[in-house]
Amino acid sequence: MRLLTLLLLSICVWYAGTARAADSPSQSREFQLKTAYLFHFAELAQWPNAAPVTICLQGHSLLRAYLPVLEGQQINGNAVHVTLSDTPDIAQCSILFLSDLAGLTPVLTEQARQHHVLLVGDVENFANSGGMVQFTLRDNRLKLVVNLAAVKSADLKLSSKLLRMAEIIE
Repeated sequence: MRLLTLLLLSICVWYAGTARAADSPSQSREFQLKTAYLFHFAELAQWPNAAPVTICLQGHSLLRAYLPVLEGQQINGNAVHVTLSDTPDIAQCSILFLSDLAGLTPVLTEQARQHHVLLVGDVENFANSGGMVQFTLRDNRLKLVVNLAAVKSADLKLSSKLLRMAEIIE
């Protein structure tokens, strides 16, 4: 079943990418990978309260075109939900992707901690500014930076599989 889910997700991500002919192939591939990573974060993270996963996007990232393929995918028997909004209700999010550093305010960081929300972003210094997981491009490859102190302060746990792929900062 898990293999089938991954296969379907791969096909959906591929299809979403082919539908975006205006994007460059490398940019399209980057956002396909980010979408797949967000799904895997949902699989590889543990929240203190077991509930269906809701992936939220705040802002105007190109991920808006890719994230809907995750809607309805299954994780541990629960359907994934996707919310695309300029101001999502953080209490309803399991993962919140922020498209700019301006959105990463101390108030938002505290709300994420209180509601056990994994904060993910792709802007420079995101993890150093209180974000939890940062996508970064290095040598034309998508890399992860994890702020482990921020993750722990939100009472979240990331699997060792995920942490092995990342640069860890405290």
